[in-house]
Amino acid sequence: MFAVKTLSLPEIRSIYTDHVTRDFPPDERKPLDAIEAAYARGEYQCFGAFEEDSLAAYAFFVRLRRKDETLYLFDYLAVLPEKRDQGVGSRFLQALMADALAAADCVLLEVEHPDYAESEDERALRLRRLAFYLRNGLTDTGVSARVYHVEFQILSLPVGKPRNPAEMADIYRALYRAVMPRWIYDKMVEIPI
Repeated sequence: MFAVKTLSLPEIRSIYTDHVTRDFPPDERKPLDAIEAAYARGEYQCFGAFEEDSLAAYAFFVRLRRKDETLYLFDYLAVLPEKRDQGVGSRFLQALMADALAAADCVLLEVEHPDYAESEDERALRLRRLAFYLRNGLTDTGVSARVYHVEFQILSLPVGKPRNPAEMADIYRALYRAVMPRWIYDKMVEIPI
């Protein structure tokens, strides 16, 4: 049985400690206390995919309520190593779109831009990730960004109303500004639109 559920703060702490620290390099990890603070403000939400009551995948999101909209940005998405290459990631994304995030007004995801890879192996890996997301229904927003010196292509889930690249860039900026001090944002986030 495959089920997706919203994670509690103790579950988030446990997954961060046991999995995020393994699945993401130190320079890509937010401090746990920053995640906890955003969660306490209602600006962070996490989901887990479970098979037979065992964690198979997880997704952490920055969440922003702006005007009458609820906006999300994937912060972390990972399938546990022993569950990879079994379709878990696709089932998880489909379940998120069909249920947990179906009422969202916009959901964005950053994928490392293939054109900025430092080697052909890295480019191939980035193209494989991009193809996975596109195969699973995400679309290219037409927005690129540089965050902490990493070049990203910004994709979106097919939820909410259609938006043009300028609107998508505005949402992306708002999501980062919600959880990042202004002086860091001004120094580390570039969105050329």
